[in-house]
Amino acid sequence: MMAMNFQILDADYKLIGEDEPVIRLFGRDEDGKSVCCLIPGFEPFFYIKSSAADQNETIKLLLETFSQIVRVEPVEKYGPVGYQTQKSPYLKIIVKAPKNVPEIRDDVLKLPNVVSLYESDILFRNRFLVDLDLGGFQWVFAEEDTSLDREHLTTEIPVKADTIICTKKVTLLDRISNASLRYLSFDIECLPDHGSMPTPDKSPVILASFAFEPAWNGKKTLVLAGKPKPSSATWLPEWDEAPESEHEIVWLKDENELFEKIFSTINDYDPDFITGYNISDFDIPYLLQRADVLKKKNARIRTGIARDGSSIYSRKFGLTVKTEVTGRIVADALPLVRRNFSLKQYTLRNAAKELLGREKLDVAPSEMEEHWYDNGQKLHKFIDYSRRDSELALELLLDLKILDKYVALARITNSVIQEILDGGQTSMVEQVMLKEYGKRDRVMPIKPDDEVYEERDSEDEGLKGGAVLDPVRGLHENVIILDYKSLYPTIMMAHNLCYTTVVDEGTDLKSLGLTDDDLDRTPSGGIFVKSRVLKGVVPSILEDLLNRRVETKRKMKQTKDEHEILALDATQMALKILLNSYYGYSGYSRARLYSMSLANSVTSIGRENILNTEKIITEDIGKIYLFENKAWLFNEIQTEFKSRGLSTESDFETGTLSDLDKSVISGSVLIVILSVVYGDTDSVFMHCAPESGGEFSDEIFSLDDAALVGSKAASIVTASLPAPMELEFEAVARRAVLIAKKRYAQWLFERSGTGWTDKIKVKGMETVRRDWCELTSDTMNRVLELVLMEGNVDEAIKYVRSVTSGLRSINLKENPDFINKLILTKNYSKKTDNYKNKQPHLTVVEKIKKRTGVSTPIGTRVPFVITSGKGLFVERAEDPEYVLKNNVPLDVDYYIKKQILPPVERILEVFGVDAGSLDKYMQKGLFDFGAPDEPEVKAKKDPIVSTQSKSSDFTIEGFKASPSKPKSGFSDLYMNMDAGPEKSPMVKEEAADDFVPFDSGVFEEKPKDNSKIEPDFQNETDSHIELETEPEPENNKIDNTEIPIADEVFPKPIEQTLPKNEEGNEKKTETRTTKKPQKSLFDF
Repeated sequence: MMAMNFQILDADYKLIGEDEPVIRLFGRDEDGKSVCCLIPGFEPFFYIKSSAADQNETIKLLLETFSQIVRVEPVEKYGPVGYQTQKSPYLKIIVKAPKNVPEIRDDVLKLPNVVSLYESDILFRNRFLVDLDLGGFQWVFAEEDTSLDREHLTTEIPVKADTIICTKKVTLLDRISNASLRYLSFDIECLPDHGSMPTPDKSPVILASFAFEPAWNGKKTLVLAGKPKPSSATWLPEWDEAPESEHEIVWLKDENELFEKIFSTINDYDPDFITGYNISDFDIPYLLQRADVLKKKNARIRTGIARDGSSIYSRKFGLTVKTEVTGRIVADALPLVRRNFSLKQYTLRNAAKELLGREKLDVAPSEMEEHWYDNGQKLHKFIDYSRRDSELALELLLDLKILDKYVALARITNSVIQEILDGGQTSMVEQVMLKEYGKRDRVMPIKPDDEVYEERDSEDEGLKGGAVLDPVRGLHENVIILDYKSLYPTIMMAHNLCYTTVVDEGTDLKSLGLTDDDLDRTPSGGIFVKSRVLKGVVPSILEDLLNRRVETKRKMKQTKDEHEILALDATQMALKILLNSYYGYSGYSRARLYSMSLANSVTSIGRENILNTEKIITEDIGKIYLFENKAWLFNEIQTEFKSRGLSTESDFETGTLSDLDKSVISGSVLIVILSVVYGDTDSVFMHCAPESGGEFSDEIFSLDDAALVGSKAASIVTASLPAPMELEFEAVARRAVLIAKKRYAQWLFERSGTGWTDKIKVKGMETVRRDWCELTSDTMNRVLELVLMEGNVDEAIKYVRSVTSGLRSINLKENPDFINKLILTKNYSKKTDNYKNKQPHLTVVEKIKKRTGVSTPIGTRVPFVITSGKGLFVERAEDPEYVLKNNVPLDVDYYIKKQILPPVERILEVFGVDAGSLDKYMQKGLFDFGAPDEPEVKAKKDPIVSTQSKSSDFTIEGFKASPSKPKSGFSDLYMNMDAGPEKSPMVKEEAADDFVPFDSGVFEEKPKDNSKIEPDFQNETDSHIELETEPEPENNKIDNTEIPIADEVFPKPIEQTLPKNEEGNEKKTETRTTKKPQKSLFDF
């Protein structure tokens, strides 16, 4: 009897006749062979609620009215929302075929006494997976069932697989490894008419390239050319791939033969994943449309590449394209890169360069005809260009391990991976809820229609966000960051907040057997029963996810197998993503289960929590004492001293060691004064200072000391919270600049093994947002390095001057690559006519159309620069390629005044440096940077901490700084420092919070540790910059842009002799490692 283990890749169903649905599970077995498991007998059904006193009357009416119904079963269930003590009567309607459900549900609702429908819009495939607790990429055991008519099933159900097994059930296996999967990437080239945009009705497909993993017949790539091989007179023999080569070129007679070979190649390789770059939006629709054109000319083209012989399903819904291939997975690399990485541009060229360090080959559309008909060197270049595109797409998918978390999410949410890749965050949450509701005999509501959605969306009671404490504006040293571990999920668990535990205001508690002591009333007015009465479904799910994540992390520490570690890491990340999805789902207007009351209850507790945390730290704790590498409260250390028989005056004798500026008790205890300088939803910034005032020096208050203080404070706060809420020590900011709510920068140190790693973390500033050019990001990042890491505001100001001076002197003819630093991009999201206001990228779209006749596709990020001339800047936006080709001058003043200086001012104004103050010292405004003969700028030399004020504005009113040098660890802040970081840091951007608004791509969370993106720093001297911005479309991901030091913005020699310092001594020569040669600003 045939039996096997296999991994599920896809699932669907097919009908035998009109009323016999058969589930198909596609996968691969342990030997890497393709499998299809046929499972008959699973019945489609849904529920209704009837108000009839006699349910039998409703049952009779249903059976008489609808021939599609097989039977109707009376069942007892709980409703979807609200605490309930008794089940209610429902009717389960079983139909013949899945298609019968949408056919009859609306008419069923119109019957007398039928009040509502439940679960009548669940996909049959999803219902099967949920009810049997199966999911994509899970391993199952299947055994041939001899009681089934195998011949009937295999004859009636189309399948293309190495092995077909027929059974009534499969058994879930506990296995995390993957089968030997196959990945195919492809790219097509079309022949445009004189460089115009190709159209399927006119422009033939001339080349198709494939990249394979693993290799196919010893070949890693294959290029199909839609014309006969050129004669040896023009085509050099060495251009043909040698037999032992990993690359191959196959020449076809014409386009018809090319199409046959394209589809047969896919079928013969039999891939599990099909990828490419923008294949869903271009390559696949183009192939299908072009095939239709050729078929009308009597071409015999078979486009069936699915594992049942069917063709590709491709359909556009608005701006979204849905592409499916039965039994296979379509994983377009472009949308996946968009979701996971923050790039200025998402062209294949830019993505490959920034994420892989690989160059894309290019042939301009205007040159393609010439290259195609050349039959020599140019044709060879064209073929290499096509091959490279498919290679890069595959490398992006595999080398960056983009798929790992989607695989893990499919496993834990009973979903097929195609649904998750297509953006199915809502479906993930609802799949899990459907399973858990089923276990507890609860029915799930259907999705809201447009009317319900609009009603929800216009509710007066909007979703109220978390609390954000006003920052103590200025520059601070020794700030400890404390972070709430999974704040919103733990709030929901701690307070039992759920759809199933909510009690409506005004409910008769006695009728439910409740007293007021059984209830948890939230600050927003929500009422929920406590877990001792009934543990909610959502808290139970969250607890399970949290426990599984802890267990997964434990396994990661125990295993030494590299592949298992990667799989486990993806699993724990997927669990975290799902854990943080439930709060946002509760307030999502298109959710099946929607409760603004629940969502607001969560945030109201969060707001109260952050205020309570501030109170505990500042009032209840106030001071922490460090003694013998431990942190103590006053009563604890008092007891400790007395137990040792230490004599003190009035219990403690406090003195000061003037040489260290260290407050001590009996000469051995460090007293740390705590204050909260900022708080944002789930994190608190706690400032540590000596009792004598000022700041600790690094020698007195070490990073380990800070960790002791942070952990002690966090444990005290945690002790006041209901489990499993927990405040954790996260990091130490040696210096932090707090500008306003959600706008700050920190020189951050985090634990790494037994040591520390450091980075600069930025939130809410113009660093990687795409409405600022790369030069802005580079300048801002170096300014932050100078201020936070080197403590040198003078050098920061000089650096900005050098940037603006170099910008005024730039010659794009000599340095054409520099234009990349000035490019801005904006998404062309709708047709030009649909924009209300003129925008710069629209100007460029119109100019390109007028010049070339090529229309820019909707959804493209349009690059542009601002040129000099008359008119508004939106009218002076121009295509960068056109600027370089025609030597169009740029508007340097725009870049200086609108791009460089405004964001820099936001940082430097904290130190009293703004346009006005600079004018006082320089007799010139900040906008005049770069003009000749400027006097040296001297920034004020007293730290802003001496005059801190709470404000959410950008301007410090009445700031006055003393010229005297501070007595704290800030003593070197405004002095020139010789030593700089040993390497240029890397830019890393993270989402602003652990949770973001629902359906904004929360599960597209950035990889935390990707060797392609971020080096593994092992010592304190290494650093990188982490940029944290408010989420924007496509921007809460990772950017790995190299951050230049002062003279890396413009290329210059690696060794730079720094100017003399204030004492007239020449600073030492500083050598920095960079990715490319440098050239001095002043060499232009």
